[in-house]
Amino acid sequence: MLGLNKGEVRLVPHATDWEEDFIEEKELLSEAIGMLVVDIEHMGSTSIKGIAAKPLLDILVGVRSMDDVTKFDKKRLKEAGYYHLGRVEIEGKVVFAKFTNLEELTKTHVLHIVEYGAEWWLKHTFFRDYLNEHPDVAKQYEKLKKELAATYPDNESLYAEGKLKFVDEVLSKEKTRSFIINEGNLQVRELERVDKVLLSKWLTDPEILRYYEGRDNPFNFEKVEQEFFDDEEDVIRCLVEFSGIPIGYVQIYIVEGEEKLAYGYDDSSQNIYGMDQFIGESAYWNKGIGTQLVRAMVTYLTEEKGADRIVMEPQTWNERAIRCYEKCGFEKVKLLPGNELHEGEYRDCWLIEHNSKTGVGA
Repeated sequence: MLGLNKGEVRLVPHATDWEEDFIEEKELLSEAIGMLVVDIEHMGSTSIKGIAAKPLLDILVGVRSMDDVTKFDKKRLKEAGYYHLGRVEIEGKVVFAKFTNLEELTKTHVLHIVEYGAEWWLKHTFFRDYLNEHPDVAKQYEKLKKELAATYPDNESLYAEGKLKFVDEVLSKEKTRSFIINEGNLQVRELERVDKVLLSKWLTDPEILRYYEGRDNPFNFEKVEQEFFDDEEDVIRCLVEFSGIPIGYVQIYIVEGEEKLAYGYDDSSQNIYGMDQFIGESAYWNKGIGTQLVRAMVTYLTEEKGADRIVMEPQTWNERAIRCYEKCGFEKVKLLPGNELHEGEYRDCWLIEHNSKTGVGA
C-alpha cells in the first residue's frame, strides 16, 4: 500500500502492482492536464524492477515549456488529491504531491514536472533505464538505500543526500550524442524519442506542411510516435542541428525490391539509397543550409554507406527544392505521374538521382 508520512524513511519490498498504480494515475492526470503535457512516465525506485523502495509513486511529467505549468487546472489537480509544494524550490522543476492524510502529511504520489527532453527529463529516465538494464547495479543501489534507511529512518534529507554519489556515478555513464555528420555549424544525429516535441511542432506548422506531408495531414504526438518511432521500416531517421540548434529532419533508406524496379534500376548489384529531408525552422530557409545539408548527406552516403546512386522524389511544383538538389549534383531521371498524395491530390514528382561514379545523375 502506498503512503509515507512527512520525514519518514521506510522501504518496502518491490510490488508488481506499482506499475498498475502508475497506469491508473497516468490516466487520471491525462484527463486533468493532458492537453498541456508531452508525456507522463514512471520514475524513481518504484519504476526499477525487483528492488525495495519507499511506498511512494514518483511520476515524471514532461511539458513543452515550464511556463505551461501556470496553465494547469489547479482545481482539478486538487480534486484528484494533488497540491503544489511551493516550498520545494528546484531549478527547472515544479513539484506536486498527492496526500491521503493532510494532518500527518501522508504522501502517496509525487509529480516531478520538468521540461520534456531537457536535463531533468534525461537524468531521471536514464537512471531508471540504466538500472533496469543492469540488475546488478540496481541491487547495489538497493543495498545502499537499505543502509541509509536504517541509519536515517526519520531524516529524509540525509537519506537523499547519501544517495547522491551513487546517482552521479550512474549518470556519468550516459553516452554523449554521436553525430553521423559534424561539419562546421552543421550536425546530423540519429533521432531520439525526446525529439518528438520538435517533430510535432514542425509537422503542425502549415508553412512546413505545405512542402512536407501536406496541410491536411498534421502530426500530433501520437502520430509522430507511430510514424517516426514505432514504425519498423528499415529507415535511419535523423535530426538536423545548426550551431547546436535543432532545425530539421532527414531520413535515409535502402531502395530495393519493387521500388527499385519501378524506378527502372534492373541491376540488382547497385547499392541505391533514398533520402528525404526538410528544414523545420523557417527562419533558417534561404540561407544555403538546405544545400549544405544535402551535400553533406551525399558525401556520407557515398563514402560511409557505399551508395552507387542516391534518389529523391520532389513534387514537380517545388522548384526551389529541385534547384537546391541540382546544385548538389542531382539530375532529373524521369517523371513519376500522380506519384504522391498531397493535400487531396495525386501530385506528379520527378525521380532525381545522384550517381556516385559520375558525381551527377546518369
